[in-house]
Amino acid sequence: MLPTANRSSMKFKSHLAADAALVGTTLIWGSTFVVAKDILERWPTISYLAFRFTLAALVLGALFPKPFVRARRAEWRAGATLGLLIGGGFALQAVGLFYTTVSKSAFITGLTTPLVPFVAFAFLRARPSVENLVGVTLASIGGVLILTPQDGGASVGDLLTLASTALFAMHITLMSVYTKRYDVGQLTVLQITVAAALFVGIRLLIETLGGTFDSGSVARFIAHESAPLVWSGRVVAQLIYLALIGTIVTFLLWTWGQSRMSATHAAIIFSLEPVFAVSFAVAVRGAGEWSGGRATLGAGLVLAGVIVSEVRLSNQHGGVSSEE
Repeated sequence: MLPTANRSSMKFKSHLAADAALVGTTLIWGSTFVVAKDILERWPTISYLAFRFTLAALVLGALFPKPFVRARRAEWRAGATLGLLIGGGFALQAVGLFYTTVSKSAFITGLTTPLVPFVAFAFLRARPSVENLVGVTLASIGGVLILTPQDGGASVGDLLTLASTALFAMHITLMSVYTKRYDVGQLTVLQITVAAALFVGIRLLIETLGGTFDSGSVARFIAHESAPLVWSGRVVAQLIYLALIGTIVTFLLWTWGQSRMSATHAAIIFSLEPVFAVSFAVAVRGAGEWSGGRATLGAGLVLAGVIVSEVRLSNQHGGVSSEE
């Protein structure tokens, strides 16, 4: 039997590696906001997602063929649930990103973090702590400031991105459960495949409905999504990066890392995403990506809420733990 000191050292290294995996995931995700924004200025949203996730699913299927053969009904159910949640979240976020800035999209997505403890309570009966309540209050105020800048109200893109946070929060919460029950590679392949099938199905539905609606928002959406695809070397490179690095690498790191921590702890690390995204956005697209003082105050409150939700303010032990 290993000495207590050795066991503690191994546990610390395991936690450190898991944290590093999620920080790496978050850093890559931060870069994908800028790349996705650029490709969405040339491609319809659903087509972009269909190509990105289908390419990722094909590569994953080639790398990990056994999950399809060995997956039992329980694994398929878990993979389908996660795939539909992440697929819906990405769809709402991508459509929202078309109508808003990279920076606002990233910080609104950051509101996922304070939501996770409450979703965990709804699904797992893990009671939110005082810290969680304070954190979500600060983050909510910050979110309102970001969503309602001085130059006008929230855009459609902002609201769609906000809706995506609920699906992302449910996904993170269920990931913390499923990654402890099922194989990491298997779970990654199944959920990416289901998400790809979702986007391909929506794309086929749009083609089927083309011309059915003469006017209205549905007709405009179908017309936009039916636009011809503009291929170039830049688009191909972006799709490869988003599929291989932004999807396969991140999901493998994410699934492995979250199997070693709680949903709340994972969500706290993911709070770095808007910081990375804004840094990339300003560096690539210029200072115009950020909307000024009111949004800066809101962003600060979001980050403060995220941090506070993990700082132990009281001696109560009923909250959502960050360690397991």
